Amino acid sequence: MAARGLTDLSVERELLSEGFDYVIGVDEVGRGALAGPVSVGVALFDLRILTAAEVPAGIHDSKQLSAQSRQEATDRVRLWATAAAVGSTTPAELDEVGMTMALNLAGRRAMISMLREWADARSDGHGSGGVDGNGTAASAWEFPGRTMVLLDGRHDWLSAPLTLDCLGIFGDCADLELPRVRTMIKGDGSVPAIAAASIVAKVARDETMIALAEAHPHYGWESNVGYGTVKHRQGITELGPSIHHRRSFRLTADSGAKEGLS
Repeated sequence: MAARGLTDLSVERELLSEGFDYVIGVDEVGRGALAGPVSVGVALFDLRILTAAEVPAGIHDSKQLSAQSRQEATDRVRLWATAAAVGSTTPAELDEVGMTMALNLAGRRAMISMLREWADARSDGHGSGGVDGNGTAASAWEFPGRTMVLLDGRHDWLSAPLTLDCLGIFGDCADLELPRVRTMIKGDGSVPAIAAASIVAKVARDETMIALAEAHPHYGWESNVGYGTVKHRQGITELGPSIHHRRSFRLTADSGAKEGLS
């Protein structure tokens, strides 16, 4: 049976009553994987529009949805949200700067992509572009109105202070001025704005891993999407790690290690 979708917009209504104009839901996926990117989904909503209508069907924590339900839900999110995007950090980048900074970078990349989408929509497809190809510096991007970021989890990795060793990797992303961040424990399963972000992130990362599985068929990525299943660890033991593996992780830990597919 499919998970029931979220319907309670009380958190978003509270933000509107506090004087905020927009909310950005943020969630990550791939933190515990052995291979592939760590990805962050972001979903921007105009609070007045969001709270004036019902939540579309099937919006929930991505881990509670089947693959088919997630795909259907991400299509709804793209129509429902003011803008939505996913940013990623490569395994090599993660190995160099560590998980907290890798999440921070992926989140900043997602934010810039989201702001570019929002700008393009407002200018009827003729926006000014972004840092990843069109010459606009991250410092030039402005978030709309009074914006609150709702970040799933307990730890605020999104606005963590940047370390000196990460600046060479972050580039212009280091200049992005983020809005205020509020963490929400288990927010992906209770706050629709965060659930929307979790869905787009999960679908995008899974698609990446399934595509990579075609060139690297021995690790089972088409089903485990990079997490430490028995088949995945056996493939690493037999063939060694690929260029998509995280060399800073214990790739051949014993099979009794905790495995997850979130």
